[in-house]
Amino acid sequence: MLEISLLTLIFLPIIAGLIVLTPVFSDNQVFIRRFSVYFAIIHTIFSLMFFLLGPNIDVRNVDCISCIFAPDFKAAIPFIDNNILNQIGIHVSFGIDRLSILMVILTTLITTFTIIGSKLYVKKHFKYFYSLIFFLESILLGIFTTTDMFVFFTLWELELIPMYLLISIWGNHSAKKSALKFVLYTFGGSLFLLLGILLVYFTNFAVTGVLTADITQISMNRVNLLLQLIISLFLIIGFGVKVPIFPLHKWLADTHTNASTPVSMLLAAVLLKLGIYGIMRFNFGLLTLGFTVLSPVLGLLAVINIIYGAAVAYYQKDIKRIVAYSSISQMGLILLGGVSLTNIGYTGAVYHMISHGLVAAGLFFVVGIIKQRFHTTNINRLSGIASIAPRLYGFSMVIVLSAAGIPFLSGFIGEFLSIYGALISSLLVFKLYAVIAVFILILSALYLMKPVHEVFFGILPDKYKNIQDIAVHEFVVLAAISFIIILLGCFPFVIVNFLNV
Repeated sequence: MLEISLLTLIFLPIIAGLIVLTPVFSDNQVFIRRFSVYFAIIHTIFSLMFFLLGPNIDVRNVDCISCIFAPDFKAAIPFIDNNILNQIGIHVSFGIDRLSILMVILTTLITTFTIIGSKLYVKKHFKYFYSLIFFLESILLGIFTTTDMFVFFTLWELELIPMYLLISIWGNHSAKKSALKFVLYTFGGSLFLLLGILLVYFTNFAVTGVLTADITQISMNRVNLLLQLIISLFLIIGFGVKVPIFPLHKWLADTHTNASTPVSMLLAAVLLKLGIYGIMRFNFGLLTLGFTVLSPVLGLLAVINIIYGAAVAYYQKDIKRIVAYSSISQMGLILLGGVSLTNIGYTGAVYHMISHGLVAAGLFFVVGIIKQRFHTTNINRLSGIASIAPRLYGFSMVIVLSAAGIPFLSGFIGEFLSIYGALISSLLVFKLYAVIAVFILILSALYLMKPVHEVFFGILPDKYKNIQDIAVHEFVVLAAISFIIILLGCFPFVIVNFLNV
């Protein structure tokens, strides 16, 4: 039953996307949008079923640091998973564990917020926009649940097609250039990723005599350290582009600046998590020895991300670029917890992936609302907005304070666990990384509160006095995000216990 449910969860968005493309909807924007919103909500509720049921895996008997992929079940697609592929060890199969369940829920939830919030941003090609969103959602769900390395890589590449179209068609006049940069960076990283996957595939065959691409059947424990290090480096470069790890981050700010608000929400909230997920799944799970040796280097790169992202964000004048560079800093914090080689650090990294997904989506949505109403995102041209948009100001403060790591909001839990995990690491250098991260995160409140102070306070220009506060659909998105941020901040063990019990 769960096998069928998982396949249904993954492929339903594709069916919804195809339905949107049929002549039934014509070009009626209202019907297309309502269908998309209702489907997305039902699909999100469906994904929560896996969280409530949970896989029957006692993770107390599993090494969570290595994040072994031990799904309760596997679901294969009969007409694709055929003998020709099976003979070379490729199985088009999917499974789910605690990490992938959380990523699946994050994906469906953010997709729902994106579709609801897209009302004022999609002015053309309505059918194609919503169908591409659904196709992208299916691809992302497949990436988070597949048990086969080559299926993972295929979906990793397929994700570029809808993302390129979503950025270039519905972005601004410079969006095509940014979309191309995004594709080229990701494709360049994918070459290293493919090489790493092939090395894992053939090395495992040489050691075990079993030709398989199934992550659950691959064992690299007997592979010598040097080869593990080489493979790990290839994989880290491939995944590092998506994180993004400095200096592989050059595509991020321009892509966010030129993409439409709904696309920025999906990109920051979900797609950036693909890189961390890949590192956890492949480097943690398959190349534990090589990962352990490289962890201090990855920790250093994480600290560089934290410092660089915060410093560059502080000097930006465009709110969207501030949020984009803040994501680089926050992803560095997630990476620091994930590579700390502690259970607490791992839990903090996963928790902060969820928190940052919600916060990033909320921040980009707020910026989009400001851009849509005031026709600028330059903080020097904005002031006094709180006087005419108190609801927008209130929700913005909740989201910004969570990003700054204020207690009783979700951002605090993820940051605290990630840094504490690094602080208690058996490697002395991680204690230094943790101390540096604490000071940088304290200073990060400056680049987060600076735009709030500049934009929402001060004297409101006369030309803005007739602008309205947020609309109903915007209220729904911001209220839902704020509610979940507060809920996870006050009841963190909803996720912590799920990961560790």
